[in-house]
Amino acid sequence: MKKMIFTAVILIIAATGLIIADNQTEDGLLKEIEYIIMPDPMENNRYDAGQCTHYIFEKVKEDGNMIESDWDDAKYWAESAQEDDYTVNGMPAQGAILQTDQGELGHVAYIESINEDGSIEISEMNLVEAYEITERTIEEGEIDQYQYIHPEENPYDEKEEAA
Repeated sequence: MKKMIFTAVILIIAATGLIIADNQTEDGLLKEIEYIIMPDPMENNRYDAGQCTHYIFEKVKEDGNMIESDWDDAKYWAESAQEDDYTVNGMPAQGAILQTDQGELGHVAYIESINEDGSIEISEMNLVEAYEITERTIEEGEIDQYQYIHPEENPYDEKEEAA
């Protein structure tokens, strides 16, 4: 009986300590531990080289942001991103991902900038041919034909630590 009481007291003290420590850090202790234990999600690009999804993963990585590496073909990206709690909406933004499920596999492109007239400049790979990077303008009147995935800040990004 004494061992059970002793074990219960130790568990209560440990749990209380974790709760107090968790509240002492900006993101919470458990999130900090997760960053230490889990690998950088942007370390390995699992998308097929030469495809639009591979290109977008690399562009997001260059920005110090992150997306998931298991969203499959582009036509599934918006739905998968929502399931993973990313912001997906009809509002383009610089650094966001333009997504459409049109075509057999869908397509994604990177928003380089938004122009004063409301049009957006995008870069993309494999619109016409694998490995071919192209740039084009999406006119303001066509913007509502797409969904926009907003990457999250990558807590593992080394550029952020160096700043």
